[in-house]
Amino acid sequence: MRKISGRPGSDSNGETQWEDGHSSAPYAREGYETLIEKANTVALKKIFKSYGVHLDEINKKTICPFKSHKGGRENTASFYFYPETNTYCCFGCRQGARPVDFVSYIEGISRSRAAEKIIKNFQKDVCENYSINFDNFNDRISILMDYSNAVRDFRLNNNEIDDFNFIEKLSSEFDKMNEKYNLTNDALKLVVSKLIEKINKRQLQV
Repeated sequence: MRKISGRPGSDSNGETQWEDGHSSAPYAREGYETLIEKANTVALKKIFKSYGVHLDEINKKTICPFKSHKGGRENTASFYFYPETNTYCCFGCRQGARPVDFVSYIEGISRSRAAEKIIKNFQKDVCENYSINFDNFNDRISILMDYSNAVRDFRLNNNEIDDFNFIEKLSSEFDKMNEKYNLTNDALKLVVSKLIEKINKRQLQV
């Protein structure tokens, strides 16, 4: 399974010092993992808003906000938000994870510093007891990445207008189906396999 990472800096597990090396930082006494978990309970939608990231309310997607993605000149909505897991993923630059990772990546700071910033700016939104199924999320991302890769490869190898219309229609239908029926991972995997089969058949015809 692919691992998608949105962190530019690294912090070893259990570390209590921040990237500036000062263990007396305001939240250091609580422990690294605890701070990360607390910060990750803040709703991503609120964090997005504070960075000027505006999502399509229906499809929960937008243009990737990261400067590293095509030099900040991306114009395709490849950045998706998953409210049920409070996570995100950009299928263009392959960055995705949780609130701390988003702030860490977009500002170019360590995850510990990003956690500190989130807790400071969203104190009222931090939840002490919160859990989501990240195994389920990681499996879903892997399935979606398989489809995304198939679409990307088709576009790279086929430049005719009919081919473009074919893949755009297929992707639009997939987005509508996924949004309407809130597919489980098993159902999503079945749908993606059938769509990839269609793409491969089209590929053989061109």
